[in-house]
Amino acid sequence: MPDSTLFNLISRWVAGTAGLLIVLVVWAGFEIRDEAVESPPPRPVRLSATTQEQGTGIEYVEGYEAGLRRAAVEGRPILVIFRAAWCHWCAEFAHGALVDRRLVGLSREFICVMVDADRHATDCRRFGVKEFPTVIMLTTEGSECRRWTGCPSADELVSAMTETLPTARVATAVEDDAATTR
Repeated sequence: MPDSTLFNLISRWVAGTAGLLIVLVVWAGFEIRDEAVESPPPRPVRLSATTQEQGTGIEYVEGYEAGLRRAAVEGRPILVIFRAAWCHWCAEFAHGALVDRRLVGLSREFICVMVDADRHATDCRRFGVKEFPTVIMLTTEGSECRRWTGCPSADELVSAMTETLPTARVATAVEDDAATTR
């Protein structure tokens, strides 16, 4: 009998403590807010610290909407790269094809947009992106011209970028790049 009395006392204490906690939580209240998150203004992003220090990397606009607005103003096609910080292949792509000198030179003729999948999930859904990296080339108006899923080679990207640009602009971009490598 003494064990059941002790059990009853402990049970009542636990129930009373839990009840008190519930009362305190309800009394103090939890305020749930649905606040809009303000995005920072778009800023140029460089993919790696090394290329940023050298000033030789691709300059990116962060976020698709900002890139689309800039492309409309400047009249340049758009190169969108969808990536995720946790993606191994995105890192491989960033340190492989995206540092190719030809690609970097041609990138000056495009509005290059970096879309982080974790921060801009709505853009990923808009384009149906489910694999990373995904690269999409768009017209100035935002119409899709070409899409790659995975890690396209620098040769593939350079070829497609060259086909997208008018001939005179390509020659200028390649000559400018050749002059900087001398």
